[in-house]
This record gives sequence, structure tokens and C-alpha cells, in this order.
Amino acid sequence: MEHIKSNKKVPFLPQDIPFNDDQRQWLGGFLAGLHTRLLVKEEHVSTTSAPQQQVKPITIIYGSQTGNAEGVAEEAAEIAKNHGLSPVVLDMDDADLTQLSQAERLLVITSTYGEGEMPDNAQALWDDISSDTAPRFDKTYFSVLALGDTNYDDFCLAGIQWDERLEALGATRIADRVDCDVAFESPAQEWIAETLPTIAQKGSNGQSEVIPTSAPVATKKAKPKFTRDNPFEAELVNAYTLNKPGSGKETCHYEFSLLDSKEVYDAGDAINLISVNRADLVEELIALLGARPEQQEQHDGHTLALQTIFSEHLEIRLPSKEFVAEVAARSGDAQFIAKLEEDAQALNDFIWGLDCVDLLRKYAPNAFTASDFIRLSKPLAPRAYSISSSIKKHENQVHLTIASVRYEQENRAHNGVCSTFLADVCKPGDKVKCYFAPNKHFSVPENHSAPIIMVGPGTGIAPFRGFLEERAATEASGDNWLFFGDRQKSCDFLYQEELEQMQQSGLLTRLDLAFSRDQPQKVYVQDKMQEQGAELFSWLERGAYFYVCGDAFRMAKDVDKALHDVIAKHGSFDEAEAQAYVASLKKQKRYVRDVY
Repeated sequence: MEHIKSNKKVPFLPQDIPFNDDQRQWLGGFLAGLHTRLLVKEEHVSTTSAPQQQVKPITIIYGSQTGNAEGVAEEAAEIAKNHGLSPVVLDMDDADLTQLSQAERLLVITSTYGEGEMPDNAQALWDDISSDTAPRFDKTYFSVLALGDTNYDDFCLAGIQWDERLEALGATRIADRVDCDVAFESPAQEWIAETLPTIAQKGSNGQSEVIPTSAPVATKKAKPKFTRDNPFEAELVNAYTLNKPGSGKETCHYEFSLLDSKEVYDAGDAINLISVNRADLVEELIALLGARPEQQEQHDGHTLALQTIFSEHLEIRLPSKEFVAEVAARSGDAQFIAKLEEDAQALNDFIWGLDCVDLLRKYAPNAFTASDFIRLSKPLAPRAYSISSSIKKHENQVHLTIASVRYEQENRAHNGVCSTFLADVCKPGDKVKCYFAPNKHFSVPENHSAPIIMVGPGTGIAPFRGFLEERAATEASGDNWLFFGDRQKSCDFLYQEELEQMQQSGLLTRLDLAFSRDQPQKVYVQDKMQEQGAELFSWLERGAYFYVCGDAFRMAKDVDKALHDVIAKHGSFDEAEAQAYVASLKKQKRYVRDVY
């Protein structure tokens, strides 16, 4: 028997409600949960005299690079049980397309990665469903939740593509796609509360439905108790520069205490740091806006001093898309305005490296008030960093490896928000707000005898220092191979003494180095991969896991191409066979990336 359809709508909070973000998010979650409970109660009352219902299957698939989409999928599965649904949660790598097309109820939760790409665990399934031979989804009711970041041009593109493709294949959308920005928790809860009661009323009781199944997806640990809205404070206990004199870089090692939080993490996880904006940038911006630091302004339902708003609450260095468009409109600059009509890359090239102060000074001096700026700005986002330690070696500590972002442009010094907050402002003894971000797929193999290959130039070394410490602490017998590179060996060999000691002890089986500026022709990690191609392929053949960490826009793509080339050459494969080999590595979770 079908549930009696409810005409209750998910409670909606007006944009102008006089609460701040935290209060709105809490209230939104509370109302969404209350809505779900009321619907469950209503369904129970309406069916108490009826025969017991058959449980209805629902399939929830997720595409996730860092674990956020997976977490939402698990949350949706728990709530689905309240609606008489029997959920199956699948990593997209574990989903079979033919079986998936038979699912009557389907929820898709996916992040977008890099330049509008599918997450690594979603690419193979996306390739299958995008093909001309993809099966029809005429029996399927579906909805999509997309996770993204509006700082990127292809905001939520992966979710948009899934939404459009399922509709094109005949599936019936039962709730509009929701596109989430960085603060995804509240809109995700609202989407779950809106979607599940509706989809529960669709389709049959599922007696003949083929539910896609697979081996359970391993999870690394329980969801952490600290979040963006409830961070903990970690004390900085040690900091030093890793580069030696003569380097053109400033890469720092930071050590934080976890004693006050009693929080733990796994090697491969990331941590989100909540910093404040630099005082000199705040001062510049306030002056440009013709305002005063003590001036009171409205922000998130509160009246606060402008100094506080700009220091702690708003993204004042990186301009939002809305701010860029408004600056162009008020500037009267024909070339700038024309760039808005071109593709996103043309606009990005035009304003490359410029911050909010640059744009105001150059194009719209005296054209904005403080309230204008507040209205057009995004909240100050936490900065995520790969952890460079194992808690098994450094009890109650977490270590980070961070390059300080500094450059000169428009006759001004530009500084990264969090990297120089740590380097210039924080001193040992200071506390920084933070919370962990589990990265469930980017971890050392559970099989301690499996070999691992790690490619991590520059700060990409961070998680692999943690991996090696973890392998030593667990006495893993598997071989370990690291490809590391930077500019000059004499001053940019990060963690040189540690890595050489690991090599001498036998922990680090192989260490291949690529210092690009130590010879006339630049040499990079992908070149070293090609040089050692036969050996690399032999490691893969005996079950090695292949990890990449670092720059997503160039390095990761070059490494991926080199990997395909090595497999094709030394496996005697054609291009299609090499692609299938790499796809198989990804499906086995033996080719994983942590790139940014």
C-alpha cells in the first residue's frame, strides 16, 4: 500500500530573517528534522489500520573526492529508513549501470572536482552512462544533490550533468536538483527532507526490483564530532621553514597539539583551518571604501564593527563572481565589461592575481560603500590542508606542510589568507580553530604487504610523510616508492634528512628525485616515472597502489598521462587497453589522488 501523500512542504526560512548563518543553519536543520518526524507520524497514523507495508528499496550513489558526498549519502540512508525505505548506498565505482537502470528510486549525490570534472570514483560510471549504448531509466524516479564551490567556473557541473543525463534517459525527476556551495550541510539536509517523503510514495514495493549490490564500502572512522560550525582550537606548538637559504619559496612545517580536543585522524585525512584576514589588508579595504574600522554595519542579522566583519567573517582577498561583475558594471571600462561576455577563462586571465583591493583601486575607486561590499562578498571559507603526519608516531599531534603564498602585483604585496596567517601572525602557544576532514579513499592499504607508489612534488609530499610514518608504526612489510620533486636540491629538498633516514632504514624502498632547475632542461616527476617505467609497471602488476598529491591543474594531468604511457609501453597495450587498465586501478581503489 502506498503512503498517503502529504501536502506538507519543507519549512522555508526567508532570506531576510534576522538570524546569523549559524542560527539559520541550526533552525533550518531543526525544522527539516521536525518536518521528517511529522511526516513519519502522519504516515503511521494513516496506515495503522492497514496491512503492514512492504519495505521499498532505494539506491543512493555518490561521487566523492574528499568524503563530503559520501557523508551526505550515509546521512540520507539513515533518514530513508524513517520513510519505509530500504537504502543501498554505493560508491559510484561499485555501481553496475545495467542494474542501476532497474532501480525505481535513485538518489545521486556528487561533488565536482578540478575544472568541472567528475570525482575519480565517478568517472567510469559517468563514461558508461554517457555512452550511446547506455540503458534507459524509464522506471526510475530520481533526484540529484550537487556539491561544489562558487569560486570555480564550473560550479556543480558534475551534478548538473548527472541530472540532465538521467532525464535524457527517461528517468523522472521527483525533486529539483540542489546545488550546494562550500557550506553544504544545511541545504543538503533540506534536500533530504524534501526528497525522501516524495520518492517514498513512488513506484512499487520493490518485490521485483533488482537492487545493485556490492561489497560494503570500507569506512575509516566515525564522523568527527567537530565541524565548521563547531570547530576545536588546536595549539601551535612548533613551526619552522623547510626550505634552506637561497630558495625562492617559503614552505613551512607546523605542529599542532590535539590534547584539548582529544580528536584523532587517519593518515591521508585533511584538516580545515579557520583563519582571520590580515590586518593590513583589512585596513586597506576599509580606507578604500571610505569607511572607519569602528563603523557599525549589518551582517548575518547582527550589527558588528566593520573591523570585525572584515577580519573574521568575509572573504575580502578573493573576489566573488558577483563582486567582479559589479565592479565591471560600475567601472565603465569597455574591455572589462566585454570580458564578462566571453568565456570564463578569458575573464580569469584578465583579472588573474588581482584581489578585491586591486579591483577597487584600478576600476572602481569611490564607487562602493562598505554595505555594498558586504552584500557582494562570500563568507570567509576554511582552508583545507593535507595532514603530513601519523598520529601513531606523533601522539596527540597533527603536522602540516604549507607553502606561504606571497607575490607582488599592481605595486602591492599579496599574501595568502591562511598560509601567511600561520607564517606571520601565529606564534607557538597560539590557538587556531579547525576541524578534520576524513578522506576515506586516500589512505594506506589495509593489506600491509601491498606495495605503494607515491607521487608528491612540492607540498604534495605532505600526506606521504604521514603514509611512511604510518607504515613504519604498523610495521607494514610492503615496499614503498616515493617520487618527489621541486626546484633545487640544495634548498628545496623538503624533509631531506627524514627521507634519507627512511631510505637508509629500508622503510623507503625507492626514492626518485626531480629537481627542475638543477640542469638546463627541466625535469619533473612525470619524467622520472617514464625513466623508471619498466619497474613502475612491474610494481603495478604485483598489486601496488598508486597515489598522487599536489597541483591538480598541471602536475596531476601530466602524471596521469605518464602513467597511461608507462602502462601502454611496458604492458604492450594499445591506447584503449591502457585506459582500461587505469580504469581498473581506479575501480580497485589502487589509483587515488589528493589534488588541489
